[in-house]
Amino acid sequence: MLSFTFGGKDSFIDYGFVIEKRPTISSPKRRVTYIDIPGKNSSIRYDERTYEDITILVECGLNLRGNLIEKLDEIKSWLFNTGESNLVFSFQPDKKYIAQVVNAIDFTQVFKYTSKFPILFKCRPFKYAVQNEEIVIETNGTTVHNPGSIESLPVIELTGSGDIELDINAGVIHLKEVQNKIILNSELEDCYDEEYNNLNSKMLGRFPLFNIGANSIHWTGNVLKLEVRPNWRWL
Repeated sequence: MLSFTFGGKDSFIDYGFVIEKRPTISSPKRRVTYIDIPGKNSSIRYDERTYEDITILVECGLNLRGNLIEKLDEIKSWLFNTGESNLVFSFQPDKKYIAQVVNAIDFTQVFKYTSKFPILFKCRPFKYAVQNEEIVIETNGTTVHNPGSIESLPVIELTGSGDIELDINAGVIHLKEVQNKIILNSELEDCYDEEYNNLNSKMLGRFPLFNIGANSIHWTGNVLKLEVRPNWRWL
């Protein structure tokens, strides 16, 4: 039996319906522009190094003794009112998509107490680890391993003081006049403190990425620890 959780609720446990067959999930399309030049072989390629959203079609079935119409209304309310949220399939419980329902759901009544219907999820390009476990680093010269299939955009909370140079994979980030904590959010490309006060003026350099495989982390200056939310992701 296949099911999914969406917005913290389970399709089977909470609403009594299952996935009738395992959905086909495509890899995201990479954005590459091809430009043809007269007189030149092949094309010029401009790779944006970004990916497009994906869609996942989930074919579902519901068997119910009771008021089928009311149950279908509950299902529609759940799916549409949840908005964008985590989508986890039972056949891969350790990975999640960030998804939203985008289709008008057509319920087909097969028998008196049976209905079939498709759900179309529009998802951000990547899968993420369900358990985004924090990594605490207290030793200078630590190596962090990225188990994903694409680079990740971590959130790094640094505890320290004064002027600091943080070196991740030979990419140096200069931090000025740190007072206790400073947070580097690579996904938002924003730097702030615990109260979300803007600290971008205290940072010089590119926001860090964790490449696939080993990533070396060094620093100079007064650093007590790094608390890293790695955001591992897969194509």
